[in-house]
Amino acid sequence: MPHVLGKFLAFVDSGCADDKNNRKSSMAYCLFLNDAIFSWRATLSQIIVLSTVELMALASCRCEIVWARKLAIEFGLSQLKPTDVYEDNTGCITLANNTPLRGRNKHIALHVYFIQKPIQDDILNVKQCPTVVQTADMWTKALPRVPFENFTDQLLGDKPVVDK
Repeated sequence: MPHVLGKFLAFVDSGCADDKNNRKSSMAYCLFLNDAIFSWRATLSQIIVLSTVELMALASCRCEIVWARKLAIEFGLSQLKPTDVYEDNTGCITLANNTPLRGRNKHIALHVYFIQKPIQDDILNVKQCPTVVQTADMWTKALPRVPFENFTDQLLGDKPVVDK
């Protein structure tokens, strides 16, 4: 990927009920600016959730991206195109990309609308990312040695982040 001034890229992932003691889920995102890690967060969810943890992680990442883009503008860096956010959960991507809510998913409506607004405003672009290249996996699950080393190299800037 060529060096582009002000090019943000994000990866989002979560694990469901990872903490065996309290059944809370892990959530993580990492935000890159021109192939350098700029911001990241890995945490357990504050509450026990059933299946909405991917949306919660994406909503948290959405906040960071909006803030980072505003900060970048103050430094004279601007990204005219939407920030690509890579997610490996197809259900989350489908909901984020303006899918109408039905009775079975109205409990997550606030998260969905919170994510859909910047997508509609061309600030975010949520894309499918295969799990094997999901950089945020590093914080949500135990990985085999090779993927762990690849992701570590990306985070340390020794290997470029590949725009999928």
